[in-house]
Amino acid sequence: MVRLFSAIELPDPVRDELVDRLAAVRAATPELRWLPPEAWHITLGFYGDREHADRRGAWLRERARTLRPSRVRLRSAGRFPGVLWAGVNALDGDNAAALRRLGATLGDQQVDQLAFVPHVTVARWKRGPAANAVAIRAAAALGGYRGQWWLTSEVVLFRSDLTPDGPVYTALDRVALSGAPGKQR
Repeated sequence: MVRLFSAIELPDPVRDELVDRLAAVRAATPELRWLPPEAWHITLGFYGDREHADRRGAWLRERARTLRPSRVRLRSAGRFPGVLWAGVNALDGDNAAALRRLGATLGDQQVDQLAFVPHVTVARWKRGPAANAVAIRAAAALGGYRGQWWLTSEVVLFRSDLTPDGPVYTALDRVALSGAPGKQR
């Protein structure tokens, strides 16, 4: 068994734009453990190590086949305990609801639609008052960030391997969203 999750990858121009925007914040907050840009993604569902990858891949393909692409961008920032993130914004109300449903639809457990916050984890820290203050400053510095729009085209099933240097993500399956280029109808 391996640790599995589904996600939307960031296109290179979007990732590069966020790298540029984070440069000054990273320099000002060396206390945070910054994730490498190639590890950034929008997590939709985390499945842990409960089953085999081929079974989860089939499950994901079945559920994602009816989902349509969403026009999104990275916007603003926030934090959870131990996590600094860039937010995800959809173009209109319909797409915002579709993105929230992606997170809820692709997870195994009942998800509170209001609690789901689409995001890209960019840094982590060990919890504690000093680190929290640094994270608050970092999130505030990113508060006005507005990235470029892009159209999601696929959902990816990833394996996460924990290493001493942090998690390593490997794409196991890619599922084109309905209407995305290359999708068979």
